[in-house]
Amino acid sequence: MEDSIIIRNIEVCCLIGINLEEKINPQPIIINLKLFTSFAKASRSDQIEDTVNYSVLVKSVKEFTSKSRFNLLETMGEKLSEKILEDKKIKEVEIEIIKPNALASERVSIIIKRKN
Repeated sequence: MEDSIIIRNIEVCCLIGINLEEKINPQPIIINLKLFTSFAKASRSDQIEDTVNYSVLVKSVKEFTSKSRFNLLETMGEKLSEKILEDKKIKEVEIEIIKPNALASERVSIIIKRKN
């Protein structure tokens, strides 16, 4: 059985980019997550301790990314996946990171998928 939790539109400002301006001025990013887990235990117990607490997870993602400094979205995605997979209830994560101001009129994003 494959169950998932989807969290969309996590908005954070952080230092991300290769240009000097991006290295000194925080840039907005948008993060979408798909967390693969099992609802079996939580569906029987009806207790938050038996599932992924997405409120705690979002807070952790925001804290991690807002304090980070990366040149590349790819590196941010890899490090963020490692952070998320510290929660052993999460078996796999798919992360989309969108950098809306990367180009003049286009949005750029990366998608990374990692397993525990």
